[in-house]
Amino acid sequence: MAQPLRLRAATALDAERIAALHVASWQQHYRGILPDDYLDQGAAAERLAMWRRRFAASETLWVRLALWRGEPVGFVCLLPDEAPERGVYLDNLHVLAGQQGRGIGRALMAAAAAEALRVAPGRPLFLWAYQANRDACGFYRALGGAESAPCEVDTAGGRRALALSYQWDDPSCLL
Repeated sequence: MAQPLRLRAATALDAERIAALHVASWQQHYRGILPDDYLDQGAAAERLAMWRRRFAASETLWVRLALWRGEPVGFVCLLPDEAPERGVYLDNLHVLAGQQGRGIGRALMAAAAAEALRVAPGRPLFLWAYQANRDACGFYRALGGAESAPCEVDTAGGRRALALSYQWDDPSCLL
C-alpha cells in the first residue's frame, strides 16, 4: 500500500498551488497578526506574484510540496544564502490546518534539515515565527529549536509584530 504522504520538489508550475497554500495557512493562523483586509483581499495576489518571482529568479530554489493522498497540503522553502552568517534560513513551512497532526510538518522539517546539511554542512538551520502564532512556536520548541528573545518585525500586511527565531545548531537532530 502506498504511503499517504509524499514530498516532491516544487517547480514554477506549482507557483499558484504554493501561493494558495501559503495564503490559506496565513488566513488560518495569522488573524490578529496581519490585517484582515490584507489576508482577505491582498495576500493572494501578493503571494502569487512573490512565488512567481522566486521561481523565475532561481533555477535552484528549494521548495518541497507535501501531498497527502495526492492532494497538496503543505510546503517548505529554504533560502540558504539569505543570511549565511546566521545559518540556513527556513523561510516558509506551512501545513493546512485540517492536515496538522499527521506528521506532515515533521516530514517537511526533516527534508529541510537534510537539504541544509547537504548545502551547508556545519551551519545551523533557523527560522522566524510570529510570537502570537502559538501553535507554530510550540511545534518548533517540541522539535528542539532554541528560541530567541522576541523582536519586533515588519509584517507582509504593513503592521509590526513580535517574532521569535528558532535555531537548530545541528540540523541532523531533525532527521
